[in-house]
Amino acid sequence: MEEDKILHAILLKKAKEAQYTNYEIEQINLQSESLFIRYYLEREAAIKIEENTNIEETVLKKIYEENQTLYKYPEKVKIDTIFVKDLEKAEEILKEVTLENFNELKEKNDEKGKDVKESLDEFLFVTEIHPTIAQEVLQESEKNVIIKKAIPVQEGFHIIYLKDIEESRQAIFDEAKEAILADVKRNIFGQVYNQLIQDIANETVKIEEPTKNEKSKESKSTKVGAKG
Repeated sequence: MEEDKILHAILLKKAKEAQYTNYEIEQINLQSESLFIRYYLEREAAIKIEENTNIEETVLKKIYEENQTLYKYPEKVKIDTIFVKDLEKAEEILKEVTLENFNELKEKNDEKGKDVKESLDEFLFVTEIHPTIAQEVLQESEKNVIIKKAIPVQEGFHIIYLKDIEESRQAIFDEAKEAILADVKRNIFGQVYNQLIQDIANETVKIEEPTKNEKSKESKSTKVGAKG
């Protein structure tokens, strides 16, 4: 996190020091203004929803009953991996790896960073793991197996120990309620956002009524003009 802040500061300094044409400056300003406007509109819409929207549970239940098939828990898997950067090394490990010696080979060969080497003995949604690994895991019909394939990712190759699988299932209302509420608020947000723009576009500046003195001056001015 600290490294990201430092990099951000360095890049911002470089960007500020660069020379820009008038056209480029105009485009930068337009983008900044657009971002500012969008932030303002999203903030105002969120405030309106928070203050004025009260969605009853009966409404959420009705949505759930009419759309139950949309609310499912995806498959969960419990996996462990040996990661290596070289394909040849991965293939050598595959030749000798078994359920019994997996941990030993992992200890000797795994090239993950120290902070991710520990095996998390817990279920993860398939949506939470690398898409390539998820694809291979979902093709397996059995659990407690070594997938006999070096699975490529950007940095190297994974050898997967598929410990367990939980099939996808229908979510009950209490489990789906939060997701349903988020969907409803998202839809309302879009409507409020667009209405807010429309309301601002339709605003008119009220012209102040002239004061008594101004009316009197205007009346005298008219009379003088009439004599001429």
